[in-house]
Amino acid sequence: MRPVSRRRLLQLGGATGLAGLASAGVAGRSNSDDLLQDHEGPDLEKYVQPLPILDERDPDDWVGIGQYHNLEITEFTQQLHPDLPETTLWGFDGQFPGPIIPGFRGLQLAVEVDNDGLPDEHLLSVDERIAGTTTANYPGHDDPVPEVRNSIHFHGLAVQAASDGQADMWVSPDGVTGPRRSRDVQVIPNQQPRLSTTYHDHTRAISRLNNYAGVVGPYLVRDGSERQLELPTGEYDVTLVLADRSFTDDGALYYPDEFVPMFGGEKATVNGAIWPYMEVEPRRYRFRILNPSNGRTWGLRLRNEADDSEEVPEMTQLSAGHGYLEDVVGVGPYGDLGTLLLSPFERAEVVIDFADFPGETFTVTNHALFPYPHGDHHNPNTSSPAPDLDEVMQFRVSRERVDDPSRDPHEIEFPTPERPDPADAVETREITMQMDMNEAPMFHTLNDRGPFDDVAIRPQLGSTETWELKNDTMQSHPIHLHLVRFWVEGRKDLGADEFQDPRPNERSGKDTVMVMPNQNVKLTVAFDDYAGTYPFHCHNLEHEDNAMMRPLEVVDEDSDE
Repeated sequence: MRPVSRRRLLQLGGATGLAGLASAGVAGRSNSDDLLQDHEGPDLEKYVQPLPILDERDPDDWVGIGQYHNLEITEFTQQLHPDLPETTLWGFDGQFPGPIIPGFRGLQLAVEVDNDGLPDEHLLSVDERIAGTTTANYPGHDDPVPEVRNSIHFHGLAVQAASDGQADMWVSPDGVTGPRRSRDVQVIPNQQPRLSTTYHDHTRAISRLNNYAGVVGPYLVRDGSERQLELPTGEYDVTLVLADRSFTDDGALYYPDEFVPMFGGEKATVNGAIWPYMEVEPRRYRFRILNPSNGRTWGLRLRNEADDSEEVPEMTQLSAGHGYLEDVVGVGPYGDLGTLLLSPFERAEVVIDFADFPGETFTVTNHALFPYPHGDHHNPNTSSPAPDLDEVMQFRVSRERVDDPSRDPHEIEFPTPERPDPADAVETREITMQMDMNEAPMFHTLNDRGPFDDVAIRPQLGSTETWELKNDTMQSHPIHLHLVRFWVEGRKDLGADEFQDPRPNERSGKDTVMVMPNQNVKLTVAFDDYAGTYPFHCHNLEHEDNAMMRPLEVVDEDSDE
């Protein structure tokens, strides 16, 4: 365990902080052993606290025709469970997760992030074996690489590269900047269709640590069409941020001192509360579900807690983040899908109708093993263990009947954005995922290359391409492309002849797609918005930090520049 300075101990609360660091210090296994870590946190009772409802953030000012937000990243403490001491976290506006930042289609947003209030030592241990943590990793960049630094990315948005919050656009609390940072105010045009997404840290080599510390929040882009759809609104439109975390007995975050290629917590947090419950009325609710977990895929279902009933309300999915699905998708025992599957940084908007269940209680259960899909066996030919984090939160339905002016989503004709024609693709690209278990620490790559290798993919601005994502590893990988929305055309096993149709809830614009082991996923990608250099990467944050990221450059051959 690294030495801890007296100043840092005082910041963390003296002796109490020292106890937390001591108990959180040593990973249960070395990198040469199994990928999972041996850690059992405090035993906490479930469903003893209400779900926190996240507030929407008011703009700090108006700039021209748009809103301006000045976001502060600070260190603070927050109680995540009544029986757990307060946890030291980092986050936006002194809360985890950060507040909802509301946007509106066509209304520009300007965001300036201030991390001056952070200390100069990281809350978690930085492993300098990971490329991007030292000056030597950045050719032509002679400035130091501070241990604490942030670059904030608004996920899934079409923005100019300078406002994209990419991995090398970081800034430290004392003003040291990364080699590609060129502006402090990020301009977000909000010209793409409405969506529910996140804003989160994207700093080279420590994105996993900054996000795990709490530097993440929800971002929504609304448009005028929603008002005519008669979906649940106001207090019945609820954002749920799902993130797994581990803790020591004194409330400190637990995360291994050394890099591990996969990490999952043993507690489910929703909106910053461990295993909360939500009291709901017997009517429809709209839930915007976000998964900013480091590496955990959630497989969500509802379970009726009545002894003699297996009846549950259907979850009706209407969006996968961008726009709306071509057709709404029922999730549940009699629906189109039995489980709502969300890999890291995928999202889903669902409507749940509790009208027929007054007085009943439903538990949101998780049926996705960790690491997904095979659990810690990492072998599809062996039986997987039971889910190691099998419950998430509860809904408790009141008995009093209420009026519900919202409409059944099955009866709504949702507007869907125009999609590119796969026949217009001018290029087909193959992106293959690899893992190298012979190196320490183990790392993952894309086409045998990493983030510091030269650009090899240069789409033409305004063009459409076909991308085939091939996963030749033993784990699933959520692949995210910055700048663009893509459409999933199909899936097939590696070596199979024909692609099968995408899942019903993949039939819309997306920016992140889960690629299963031994699988090929075909995408249609339209590069319509901006020229510039953008990354694509695995959104398992441990993989992203250690080599599973590549740059692409959208070029404008018609430009005079």
